[in-house]
Amino acid sequence: MANSNGWGDGASNNSIGWGQGAVNNSISWGYSHEVSWAGLTDIVGFAYEDEYQAILDRATTLGYTLPSDAVKLKQNTLLASMKADGVWDKLDVFYVFAVDNNASAFATLNWKNPNANQSTLVSSPTFVSNGGFQGNGTSSYIDTNFNPTTQGIQYTQNNASRYFFTHALSGSGRFDGVVSSNLNTMVRGLTNAQRINAGTNVSLVALEFTTAVNTKSLHRTSATDITAYNETTGVSTTQLSAAISNSNQFILRAGSLFGAHTCAAYAMGASMIAEHSAFIADWNTYKNSL
Repeated sequence: MANSNGWGDGASNNSIGWGQGAVNNSISWGYSHEVSWAGLTDIVGFAYEDEYQAILDRATTLGYTLPSDAVKLKQNTLLASMKADGVWDKLDVFYVFAVDNNASAFATLNWKNPNANQSTLVSSPTFVSNGGFQGNGTSSYIDTNFNPTTQGIQYTQNNASRYFFTHALSGSGRFDGVVSSNLNTMVRGLTNAQRINAGTNVSLVALEFTTAVNTKSLHRTSATDITAYNETTGVSTTQLSAAISNSNQFILRAGSLFGAHTCAAYAMGASMIAEHSAFIADWNTYKNSL
């Protein structure tokens, strides 16, 4: 029996029927399966994490080019994994510079709060697609516009962490720092300049960030103890804390010293010794997929 609403006729001739819909309807199972496999997000019922949607909304308001649909899906997965692993709640700022589609302006947004602490590119660090921002070693850097003295919630004097996610290393320049090169800085090499909430009047033990292209991080776990990680290999030592420098944190600069490395992402928050391995795994899953 031919019925415009019936199963038999509808299955072959009706745009909302199973048969015809499955062949050439944009909401059909076949099409949705195809775009899902390709990493696209125009699928009925799909929704980003609320926090990631807020980043996209802010970028759209500012008129920024967004990452490709495939990378947006990967970034959403990264954020969801960070939430599940307990990392997200411990962050004050998180910048993901490794994106595609020439979305360099989008990359400057602070994921933890896209309406605050947007980073500023100073003297034009070079944007590397799917890599991040590269300093020139002499003048270019990134200002996070985050001053933990006045804006830090998770990052405090005796409970803090800083992460430099590396795409490429060049020489022995700075990973990060503040206006005074002797405070809150990380640098490639074996040096007593690895400092987290510690001043020049504090006796320091030399720590090394190796030449391996991986994530470098410093964690302050108390008023006396810190741990430095090359990826997941950690070394702990004693370093007395001092008042946090009343300054914005810079990336690829400390005082008059600069770095020519390529930074793929950067984070600041509470110490994450317990969450560290999971954070590294989440990040590597994202970065290695680009």
